[in-house]
Amino acid sequence: MKLNRIFFYHISFLLTVLFVVLSVVSYYTLKEVEINRYKDTLRKSILLMEPSLKAYPDKKIKKASLLTQERITLIDQKGDVLAESDADKSSMENHLNRPEILMAKKEGWGEAIRYSNTVKKELLYVAKRLDDGAFLRAAISLETIKSNFLNMWLKFLAVFALFIAAVLAISFFMSKKMEREIGKIVRFLEDISKKKYYRLEVDFAKEFETIGKYLNMLAKKLKKREEKKDKFTKKLKLINRQRSELISAISHEFKNPVAVINGYTQTLLEEKDMDPDLREKFLAKIHNASNKIASMIDRLSIAIKFENGELEPRKSRFDICEAVDEAVKMMRDKYRHRAVEVECEPFEVEADRTMIETVLINLLDNALKYSQKRVKVVAKGGLVEVIDEGVGIEKGELEKITKKFYRTQSHSWDNSMGLGLYIVSYILELHGSRLEIKSRLGEGSVFGFRL
Repeated sequence: MKLNRIFFYHISFLLTVLFVVLSVVSYYTLKEVEINRYKDTLRKSILLMEPSLKAYPDKKIKKASLLTQERITLIDQKGDVLAESDADKSSMENHLNRPEILMAKKEGWGEAIRYSNTVKKELLYVAKRLDDGAFLRAAISLETIKSNFLNMWLKFLAVFALFIAAVLAISFFMSKKMEREIGKIVRFLEDISKKKYYRLEVDFAKEFETIGKYLNMLAKKLKKREEKKDKFTKKLKLINRQRSELISAISHEFKNPVAVINGYTQTLLEEKDMDPDLREKFLAKIHNASNKIASMIDRLSIAIKFENGELEPRKSRFDICEAVDEAVKMMRDKYRHRAVEVECEPFEVEADRTMIETVLINLLDNALKYSQKRVKVVAKGGLVEVIDEGVGIEKGELEKITKKFYRTQSHSWDNSMGLGLYIVSYILELHGSRLEIKSRLGEGSVFGFRL
């Protein structure tokens, strides 16, 4: 048998085996990927619906179901159905023993693939245990998943089949006179494996020119990929460092109030005959610690909502001095031993009052945290400034401190989450304004904005 036929037949056999193996492997791999993708989609749907279910759950669930094409069910902690998108809830059985509910009850999240007697279909279920003990469940028909998966798999096989056909065609023509250039190609591939990139010149035949062209394109792409890989590695290291710092910050922020709650709670449980005044003092400390945790969670929640574009300002007309007085009052309750000076001229603005108070509270909180000296609020003609005589900020960090999760490196003692100024900047951006910062290291800072 001639060399070109041996080459062609071997290539045909190997590609056929590869096609069969890859078809089987890709079938199960893509199936698992598709199911996991739908699980993530159902989880996101649940997280998006959860905050809005306190009022009129039936209407909201049906509306959400129409938008997402998912079956949505709200189940109370006893297993009774409170709201259902695809069936009459009064005719439905108790769901407490459903596998996804049992898992969610135990782990917070639950999932299952099973047949539904209610809608007479096999469904993929994902359930979440809510804060009040109830369960929010979303489901999608397995037929839908299978249909999408099979379409994707068949397209993949079609593309791969076309690729094999092309390779077979090329191999048939190039097999006749390939010996002369094969050594050059082998050396070129060896050099690529060693990350030595250059242009391959082959001129024996059109087929070899095509191979040379694609190998040169491959070398070019690999070179670019190496460059991108280096950039990505650096970026990944930065993200990992920021994530580690964030986890450290959150851990530190939560550690102290949790320790306070545990310590005082244990003391209250052990000391049954404790003096009433002392008991009340301990309970007050537990209450303050729990409020601190709630505040941190709220801050994280607000930051996420801002990033997702879920908040829009509800503007009204009000005197800026009223917002300043309210923010100062809250800070005086938090920092009882500190004084805040106020110099405010009445001036009406059109803005979201709650958001502007949040801006003022964050700026005042920063000023009181980083300064043990005088803190002053000055509001004149739409310009509001919070002035402190604290540690100040290095010039190189002025543009960075408003970024999410950023914490200045010059204050190693500060383990805050780095969300305050990010929230401030975002709110001001929604109002067509921006945060203006003036600071000198060791002398203090001025944070201002205009409305």
